[in-house]
Amino acid sequence: MKNIFWIIEITSCKLCSEEEIFVKFSFPKIELHLHLDGSLVLEDTWEMALQQGLVKKEDGFESFRRRMQVPQTCRNLADYLKCFQLADAVLQTPEALERASRSLLLQLSREGIIYAEVRFAPQLHCEKGMTQEQAVQAVLRGVKRAERETQIKAGVLLCAMVTTGKPDVDQQNERTFRLAAEYRKEGVAGVDLAGAETARPMEDFRTLFQLASALSLPFTIHAGEAGGPENVRTAVNFGARRIGHGCSAIRSPAVMDLLKREKVTLEMCPTSNLQTCAVPSLQEHPIRQFAELGIPVTVNTDDSTCSSTTLDQEYEKVMSLGFTQRDLIKMNCNAARAAFLPEKEKAVLLERLQAWL
Repeated sequence: MKNIFWIIEITSCKLCSEEEIFVKFSFPKIELHLHLDGSLVLEDTWEMALQQGLVKKEDGFESFRRRMQVPQTCRNLADYLKCFQLADAVLQTPEALERASRSLLLQLSREGIIYAEVRFAPQLHCEKGMTQEQAVQAVLRGVKRAERETQIKAGVLLCAMVTTGKPDVDQQNERTFRLAAEYRKEGVAGVDLAGAETARPMEDFRTLFQLASALSLPFTIHAGEAGGPENVRTAVNFGARRIGHGCSAIRSPAVMDLLKREKVTLEMCPTSNLQTCAVPSLQEHPIRQFAELGIPVTVNTDDSTCSSTTLDQEYEKVMSLGFTQRDLIKMNCNAARAAFLPEKEKAVLLERLQAWL
């Protein structure tokens, strides 16, 4: 097997500037589950927050960092989602969204990621007059700039929201999906449902995902993170062939059998799953059991800034559960197969990865 170590130690959890990034695993990497507003490059975001008057310079960068990252006292998903407030406040202009998406992909490229699917909810960026369409266009501009400047390739997933606290959330969700269909040829890869999973029954979104199917939109659904295994079952019954998290499926042999039978890929995020209390401890994370049953699993960061992690650090966590470096490459092969890409582009990713096996 090829040597897959560049630098043995990762010396910091923080998202760093270019010269501070250390890459441990040098095989090509794919990330499927990554939220833009939870994964902002801190230095860039600090500058934008200062320019917008959202923070004071005298309060200092470390105070800003603490507001952007999940505290150790995080008790559940609702607590976890609070750390998005400042990030979303910064991302209320097209310029900020374009800069943020470009900076994130440049950083991912430096970390050895060759393909990423970056997701965001356009309706969360309309507080100061920007439209959903303008938000989508801005993120796509940033992505295309990063693709021109590096070797990374990326798709954008548009997220519908379980709830936003506004009465028109269902209408906005429909608008999001229709925009996704309009921009499929411009870089939108698919759609998702995100947010406070237990705030509404999963069944409320059946019509929305019927629309996704009618529009031929690939989709993934957050399920089984804060909610129970029945949410995972419902999401699969909607037609999802990827599930964000899915941890609670471990509590239902029937749902696990369903995942295996339908070849549903799980987008697993160990650090985030610990922080949201989706799992009680790393040792009790179900990723090993899912993999042993034959359910395709992938490893992701979810929100690299909020969770203060990198994809390499997530790999180290799953290796502590008994996975090998070869297993990690196979998980990236799972990600390539499940990516919302044309078959020819998937084949290119798979060929690059399989050369390391």
